[in-house]
Amino acid sequence: MGSISFWMCLVMTICTWNKTIGCTWMRTLPRSPSMFQVFSNNTITMLQKMGHEVSRDPQITFPDKQYRQVNNFKAEEQMAFISHTLNAIKKLYSSGKYESTAWDQKGVDKFMNDLYRQTSELDQCVKSMKSRLSKYVKRVNKKMSLHFKFLKNYLKREEYSASGWEDIRTVVLAHLQRLDTTLSSQ
Repeated sequence: MGSISFWMCLVMTICTWNKTIGCTWMRTLPRSPSMFQVFSNNTITMLQKMGHEVSRDPQITFPDKQYRQVNNFKAEEQMAFISHTLNAIKKLYSSGKYESTAWDQKGVDKFMNDLYRQTSELDQCVKSMKSRLSKYVKRVNKKMSLHFKFLKNYLKREEYSASGWEDIRTVVLAHLQRLDTTLSSQ
């Protein structure tokens, strides 16, 4: 009977462990980056390497207002925002219509793999959060969804041209850098 209680206690401990330690993906140790920061730096570097200078200014406005609002969110709400935005970026790049670009396919694959890892880990963190998202957070996420819908339509209008993808890459790079600084400000 004692061994059954021990095993039951062990199973319960393991099942609730993740809930009690929080999101280890975002946690940093002293003088070392979190796994999120490592992958965030990788995706930023990969996206920078993929790009070329474009002679024209993109006709895309950046959602600075939403990022300013996110600075006032609690840490869990910021994590949900980061997860939402990274999923939107992943969805945008999942079209796979890069034929017109000079991007190295291995670099694109590495970028997508790192992005996928970030989103899957963050989705798990958000799923394990105890608190519900406020209407304010949902409103900001909705506005970001509209922004990414605009980006998708922009690509369609540009017929997935190399210059259209470069405009998108430039904006997405700005998103990744802002997300990285959002995390750093926590």
